[in-house]
Amino acid sequence: MYKRFVVLFSILMSCFCFLFFVLDSISCKKNLRQAAMNQQSYKLKICDIRGTIYDCRNIPMVNTKKKIVAAAIPCLESLNILDSIINDSQREELYKKCSEKTPFIIQVNKNNNLDSKYVKFFEVPVRYSGVILAPHIIGYLSENKTGVYGIEKAYDNYLSDVNSNSEICVKYDIDASGKIIMGRENIIQDKLYCASQGVVLNLDSRIQAIAEEVANKYISRGAVIITEVPNCEIRASVSLPSFFPGDISSYLNNPNSPLLNRALCSFNLGSIFKLITSAVSLEKNINNINFYYDCTGENKVQDAKFRCFNSKKHEKINLEEALAYSCNGYFVELIKNIVTRDKLLDMCQKLGLGKEIKLADHIFSHAGLLPSYESLENLKTLANFSFGQGKLLVTPMQISAIINTIASDGVYTQPKLVKNLVNKNMEIIQDKNLENLNTKTQVLSKKITDILKSCMKASVDYGTSSRGKPENNITCGAKTSTAQTGIIENNKKIEQSWYAGFFPYENPKYSIVILSEAGRGGGESAGPVFKEIIERIYNEIPEIFV
Repeated sequence: MYKRFVVLFSILMSCFCFLFFVLDSISCKKNLRQAAMNQQSYKLKICDIRGTIYDCRNIPMVNTKKKIVAAAIPCLESLNILDSIINDSQREELYKKCSEKTPFIIQVNKNNNLDSKYVKFFEVPVRYSGVILAPHIIGYLSENKTGVYGIEKAYDNYLSDVNSNSEICVKYDIDASGKIIMGRENIIQDKLYCASQGVVLNLDSRIQAIAEEVANKYISRGAVIITEVPNCEIRASVSLPSFFPGDISSYLNNPNSPLLNRALCSFNLGSIFKLITSAVSLEKNINNINFYYDCTGENKVQDAKFRCFNSKKHEKINLEEALAYSCNGYFVELIKNIVTRDKLLDMCQKLGLGKEIKLADHIFSHAGLLPSYESLENLKTLANFSFGQGKLLVTPMQISAIINTIASDGVYTQPKLVKNLVNKNMEIIQDKNLENLNTKTQVLSKKITDILKSCMKASVDYGTSSRGKPENNITCGAKTSTAQTGIIENNKKIEQSWYAGFFPYENPKYSIVILSEAGRGGGESAGPVFKEIIERIYNEIPEIFV
């Protein structure tokens, strides 16, 4: 009996020992697996890399400056390295971060070039810095760095390059408690080279800078557009008031709506429309250049009287003098005798009025408002329309295309904002979306545009556009406008003032359209802008005329 008990006890103890060994083995494997799992990595993002927006000469318009950022392990050694190269205002932040266990980044004043396992230094691009040219074209980003407006939105996927994980980061090995494992080599992922990939615009930063500086001297709310003849590449696009794209929130409640791109918005036009009425008259018969009208200061249509500015009597005048002096009565007389609503509306449509202009995805010039055929059945309404008044709304971009058409011998070309795309090696990538935007149509004959250009030169030489005449024998042609709006601000009637023209006269190189949203007349408010822009382009960038 005793022996049986001893044998049974031995068997039980053997089984217990075996089970203990097995459980211990399993436990060790789990601990090793857990330990391996606990030795994870921590990725510290230094910055996202976003592609660059360039002007037509591949000059960056964003990412123009860099800042120095330090990636540091929280420890006393990092504190000693960084303490002398940060601003005083950052010192409390540095002390706090060094007392924690997570790697951190902090901006520093300089790279002290110390080769340290505790601190790594990086030069990273600043998206918006200093004076940002053409902010209404460049656009801006949301808090999570996606494009919200402008080119930033239109080419968001290409600029962010979301599929290539374009960023600068440092990876650290950490233990189960999240503490950095010292002695391990940090893995650095640097894709700064991806920032070269981007969008090339037709803007010329030199011309854009001149246009912005001059416009700011004379205009509080308005727009300036400069295109290169004949292909209508947009070399400058200004909207005032302006804004800084790195601080959008501060502009949201501004009553002057600085975030609004006025170059693409619709406004009342006025007398620049007389160029279209003239073109219709000349298209019917080129000899209508010699059609004379005896201006008494007003022209009656049924029971309505259409007066010239200040009821001025221009006496007997032809087409050139009528455009030069901007005689309203002359164009009312054309409606009575020569120009029909069918031909007038048809010409408007050929010149792009009443239609959107697509510059890029999500970037459109408004269609504006072109009166319907039925609304112009009344002769008085048609007479009012003949010199740009009534229910007509246009955008500066539309008028820019019309002036470009006149300057380029009658070929209508849709304005072009984007030139091409480039990859990270600055090699050109064709954007198929741009192919449908390169439309050209012969709208007017060269004979007609030669006459219109001559009339516009006369307007500068002795007419209402004389305030825009540049010095140094620089020749040009232009037309002014002052449009009634019916808007009253501070007990004052708001008039929208325009000045549109081209230069040089003999071989047009550029067209310029200027809008002063609350001006004192096209010649007075916008003429000096035209004059100074031309003079500065000639003086500061003479090589573009060679």
